[in-house]
Amino acid sequence: MPTKPSIVRNAIAFLQGRYPRATVASGENAFRRQAGGDVAFVAWPMIAQDPDSGVKQRAVAVQCLCDRDHLDAVAHSVAEMIGPLDSATVVAFDNADPKGHRIDTTQMAFAPRLLIYAGEVRLPYQVVMDVFASVGMLVDVVDESEMFSTVFISYGDPDQGAAASANAYLEGRGIKTWFFPDDARPGRKLHRAMHEEINRHDRVLLICSEASLTRPGVLNEIEKVLEREAKEGGTEILMPVTLDDYVYADWAPERRDTADQVRSRVITRIGLRTASGGQPDAQLEKVVKALSRRSR
Repeated sequence: MPTKPSIVRNAIAFLQGRYPRATVASGENAFRRQAGGDVAFVAWPMIAQDPDSGVKQRAVAVQCLCDRDHLDAVAHSVAEMIGPLDSATVVAFDNADPKGHRIDTTQMAFAPRLLIYAGEVRLPYQVVMDVFASVGMLVDVVDESEMFSTVFISYGDPDQGAAASANAYLEGRGIKTWFFPDDARPGRKLHRAMHEEINRHDRVLLICSEASLTRPGVLNEIEKVLEREAKEGGTEILMPVTLDDYVYADWAPERRDTADQVRSRVITRIGLRTASGGQPDAQLEKVVKALSRRSR
């Protein structure tokens, strides 16, 4: 079975977070250009059938709300996309509350608003609402790019496998990251690139280990983050996580205050995929929660 795109997985996770007992069905619709017939863009219709509220939440996931014509096409195709999902997924739910009737999906009403889950939104929200209002629909727009802080991942070369694992986990949750092997532009001066990206991103995830914390490049990145925090009035930008115990006591950089400032924060011990294997552990989910803009 083909792997679902991350935007689909994230939209399903969003719906399941909002409706914990709901069944979520999803499909895929390719919209083609009239000239040539090639695919212009793809939309993923979804329906969450929630026994607790007794409603069916319609949703459409798109990579970007960027083009007015694409938006018009989606607005005029909602019924065509959602209908087959609704008729194909009929479920009778057990009743968790003995004081209420059981319900099946054929008895559920549709929620009045369609949820649009977008990886990013470049059109004004009013334009989006006006387009759907023109076909008699109310919408609720979720902009994934506004859900989480962006992250620069700092690590030493020996820990690249662990950094890659962390990056994949965060990207899989809809978090925008800057990871050197994926995002560095060829020909760009290394020192300038690191300085600019550290200043451009909301947070810096520092992967600590004996292998990383003894690397000059990592020490320089830590100093840049601490300088930025001081300039911004003590904002919390640096997020240290660790693969071993080195950071807690044995780490002794030339500037003692560097270690003191890192150790003054909550440092979570995590397990990540390295060259010897392994999977990200549940502790990394704490990083996801810390990056959520809604948890602040």
